[in-house]
Amino acid sequence: MAERGRSGGSARGKDSTSSILEPGRNCWRVARAERVAFLIDASRYFEVLDRSLPLARRRITIIGWDFDSATRLRPGGPALGDRLVELVDNNPNLEIQVLVWRSSLVYSHNRDIPLPLPGKWWEHPRIHYQLDAAHPLGGSHHQKLICIDDRLAFAGGIDLTDERWDECGHKAQSARRCSPKGGSYGPVHDVQMMVDGPAAAALAELTRARWSRGSGEELAPVEDGAPLWPQGVAADLRSHDIAIARTRPDYDGQGEVREIERLNLDALAAARRNVYIEAQYFALPAVAEILCDHLRRDDGPEIAAVVNYNSHGRLEQYVMGQNRDRLFAHLRGSDEHGRLALLYSRAASDPECNVKIHSKVVIVDDRFLRIGSSNFNQRSLGVDSECDLAIEAVTPQAQAAVRRFRRDLLADHLRVSPARVAQVWRANGGSLLRTLKRLRGEGCLCAYEVDPTDAAPPVPLTDVLDPAEPFSLERVLGLKG
Repeated sequence: MAERGRSGGSARGKDSTSSILEPGRNCWRVARAERVAFLIDASRYFEVLDRSLPLARRRITIIGWDFDSATRLRPGGPALGDRLVELVDNNPNLEIQVLVWRSSLVYSHNRDIPLPLPGKWWEHPRIHYQLDAAHPLGGSHHQKLICIDDRLAFAGGIDLTDERWDECGHKAQSARRCSPKGGSYGPVHDVQMMVDGPAAAALAELTRARWSRGSGEELAPVEDGAPLWPQGVAADLRSHDIAIARTRPDYDGQGEVREIERLNLDALAAARRNVYIEAQYFALPAVAEILCDHLRRDDGPEIAAVVNYNSHGRLEQYVMGQNRDRLFAHLRGSDEHGRLALLYSRAASDPECNVKIHSKVVIVDDRFLRIGSSNFNQRSLGVDSECDLAIEAVTPQAQAAVRRFRRDLLADHLRVSPARVAQVWRANGGSLLRTLKRLRGEGCLCAYEVDPTDAAPPVPLTDVLDPAEPFSLERVLGLKG
């Protein structure tokens, strides 16, 4: 590939013993989580969140790209706005902050416009609802964060809004997959992570800063809180460091942060045995270049990417869809040793129904795991505000947790049990591609077909419609260095 990203193409190589994480460079902070849980699909996330919210004593902070108070955390349960009112009514010491990107009112189904209208959930004196406009032109707030008493935190790809809830299995039709207005929507796959301990406190610090930036109000830390963890939820990992990586645009005196960009490149460059990716979009030349380099090597890793097949509207198809296809063509053309699987997910009961992949996951060997809000597109690396969590597995227990998480994701897509995935994995010597090949006939992962000769340049207007940095007249006129 001739094209290179902002970082100059391939990241510096990492051997199998050097650390990937470098605070101040490719992550903001590394902090210990006493417990970690990986929550696959919104049905699980919403269920765990519903158990966690009543644990709050002092504060719940919700920071999101979108928020819809009519969303129900459990099918048949109360609307989220009513649930928040119930929480503060039952606890006179509890305050709730909700900060949502202002333009989500245009792009989503959310109609929670904070006007002084009677009977609205935000009328409660201890529920504080703000629309966040502190972004450069064309940028968005894209983090999906919830913090409870600075002791328990959630981060990932799932907003508390319409058309996010679905169960593992992803049936083509489900009576439980119903929008607040009564309509149905298609299957969707996503991932969230839950952490406690100092890692949650660090995420709370980030949410307080975002709240201050978006609302103008300073929030003090919650002091002397007891450890929080919802009853009945098993931890997937205990006592391990969590890295927090951010994208923050250069705007209004706020310096640029591109930690996520560097973390992606460093982690992928370090791959030795396998790379597993779940991505809503795939439109980063620098990422594709690293993967192409791996594929050309005799001893490179196996690579599997599960992507969203359908685009939302013509504009998304033009920019994200066509750029995904051309980068996939580069990958296919570099696959000299048959170590690449490009895949999409479909519903088991209907071969014409595809599962929307909204997750943002990277797993490298048994060594590295990243879950977050950032997409594999340019704007997620320099224009939108993003937050990802990463684990560099340095203990046998952590490496086993990474293996189980990858196993569970594959089981979800293949519509088989985790035990079946583990059995086939072992029988095939830990080969990601041989495991997929054996199980795809039983499941619902389909090959994403591209022609290697279609590796064209970026589609026109890519830098305008998927910008790498905030809009400025100087940049448009080519005057900015």
